Amino acid sequence: MINRRLNNEGQHRETLFPINKVLIAVVCVILILIIIFIFYPKPFRSFAFYASRVKNTFSYYVLNSKPHFYYLEMEKNGKDIRAGENEALDVTYRDEFVIKSVISDDLTGKYMNVKVEGLNKGNNDLGVLLKGVELVDKIIKSGAMINDSGIVSDYKILINYRNERIASVPLKVVITPQDWFRFAKDSSNVKEQIEYLKKAIELNKNDVSVRKILAGVYSRQGRLDDAISQYKEVIELKPDDTIALNELAKCYIKKKEYDESIKISRQIIKINPKEVQAYVSVGLSFAEKGIWDQAIQNYREAVRLEPDNYPVRLKLADAYKNKNMMNSAIEEYKYIADHSKEADLALLSLGDIYLKLKKYESAIKYYKEVIKKQPRSVAAYANLASAYAGTGKWPEELDNLKKAVSLSPNEPTVRFNLGAAYDRKGMNSEAIKEYEHVLKVNPEDGDALERLGDLSLKNKKFVQAVKYYEKLAAKSSKNGAIFANLGFAYGEMKKYAASAENYEKAIKCGAKNSNLHSNLAYTYDKLGKEKKAIAEYEKISPPTKEVLSILGQFYLKEKNCAVAIKQYKKIAQIEPKKAESYESLGYAYTKCNDLDAAIKHYRIALKYDREDDEAYAGLGEAYEKKGLYQEALKAYNSAYALNPESAKAAQKIPKMKIKLLQAKAQKKIRSDEE
Repeated sequence: MINRRLNNEGQHRETLFPINKVLIAVVCVILILIIIFIFYPKPFRSFAFYASRVKNTFSYYVLNSKPHFYYLEMEKNGKDIRAGENEALDVTYRDEFVIKSVISDDLTGKYMNVKVEGLNKGNNDLGVLLKGVELVDKIIKSGAMINDSGIVSDYKILINYRNERIASVPLKVVITPQDWFRFAKDSSNVKEQIEYLKKAIELNKNDVSVRKILAGVYSRQGRLDDAISQYKEVIELKPDDTIALNELAKCYIKKKEYDESIKISRQIIKINPKEVQAYVSVGLSFAEKGIWDQAIQNYREAVRLEPDNYPVRLKLADAYKNKNMMNSAIEEYKYIADHSKEADLALLSLGDIYLKLKKYESAIKYYKEVIKKQPRSVAAYANLASAYAGTGKWPEELDNLKKAVSLSPNEPTVRFNLGAAYDRKGMNSEAIKEYEHVLKVNPEDGDALERLGDLSLKNKKFVQAVKYYEKLAAKSSKNGAIFANLGFAYGEMKKYAASAENYEKAIKCGAKNSNLHSNLAYTYDKLGKEKKAIAEYEKISPPTKEVLSILGQFYLKEKNCAVAIKQYKKIAQIEPKKAESYESLGYAYTKCNDLDAAIKHYRIALKYDREDDEAYAGLGEAYEKKGLYQEALKAYNSAYALNPESAKAAQKIPKMKIKLLQAKAQKKIRSDEE
């Protein structure tokens, strides 16, 4: 009993201990809330923020978690401002600013440390007057390549807790023309700037900073060879100058000298294996050469070194896409979309991939996300239209194309796509209007010219078709289809010489139109070039019954019986159960005086059609030539009975009767003489 009582008491103590701990935690939270409300009332503008701060502060003070950073309290040019992780702080050479405090879960800020990249003010920049001009000057002196916008985003304000980085605030350093002028004797003339910098170099040939500034000016002016020369001079003076090496690699990329860029970038990597830009330059160079495996490898290394470098991640994703590694590309684009503030390109690329894979619903989803963020994105509306076209939703396709056109009325690709949408629905006048608008913007647009030519041909507007095709032919001298269509249009206009000329060009260009040789043969016929026409008919494969008949007639006329009969036999092979096939053979054999074969094939024809008066007439002619007048008369009578309007039968019947009487009379004379 005693032991049991002791155990129960022990259990009671064990249950009291956690309750006390919870009570202490609650008291701490309440105290923290009171302190926050007293000293920091402004942040509590929403319940969600309030709840998040309470939870994070509790985790920091009670559970010893790493503090969360919220924003910097700053003074810029005499005004109080805040700067957070998601908003870049703009800095020009005129700006002066002070970081007054770090707002985080560490309410006292005792362990917080701030450092502005690019400025060497000491170990902690809290409370220090910072001048934008110092940062601007440092960037210009470095010789870094600055784009036309003049914005440099390579610097950050680093926030550290106990010497461990917990956050960063991006800086957007704006390099204005005045900054360049200050470094080039306050001159607004680029030539004067260059001359000034050259003189500065002459005074101190070992000053790499001035050389890099001059190289940067050359690069901005597109004088890449001059820029390269200056960067090389810098490297001779200072072989490990990674800034000059990086800019030199970029110049080679601009010149499309990718092997040189790779060589320089690999030199940088040997100096500093963690130089991200070097890996990016190698990746870009291999990408431009279409060597995607190597491009991917280098982009991956750059991303490994800087996981939050989303522009490089975007290049990696693009490389995956070009390598047809669609799953990897999708994964990378989704990562960017989930983590980067500027996710529009990734979302658009996701839509493009799914569109290419014909996963139209997914494509539609991502294009709509782009439009939510960028409601004036012409590309998003245009590609969304293509996705709807894939699902067969024509009204939605048309609606989005119209939106794209309203945003960019003179964008030829969008206008062409709208024309194509009308074209597919047979709305010819609307399609023509859009294609013509494309030509107003770009008179040399080959696709629009071709579609207008095709529509004109379809609508039998041959003069207009010729106008479009002639212009297109001048641009595409090896497009056989264009010459074939020109040949047809000229033929319909009865301009047979021009028609034949274009058909000949089409064949020379390798056009595969099945009617090409037939149309050219017809055109030669119209020009009276019978032998040329026959040569084209001979090239038609497989030949039709009509073509074989034309060839047969020609060779009969040429008295080439063997070749003629061969053509007619091919007709019988095409239509072995048609009376006309054997009737044609009978006719050919008659012309070639092979009367037994003629009679045989006429009889076969009559087996398939007993009502064929022409077969009977042909049979009668064969019998007649063979001297079998009785059989001939019988065949002619059958032809006449079937068709009293048969002139041949009507003329032959009395003649056969006379020949029979003559034959009887001659027979009687011979009998009497005997």
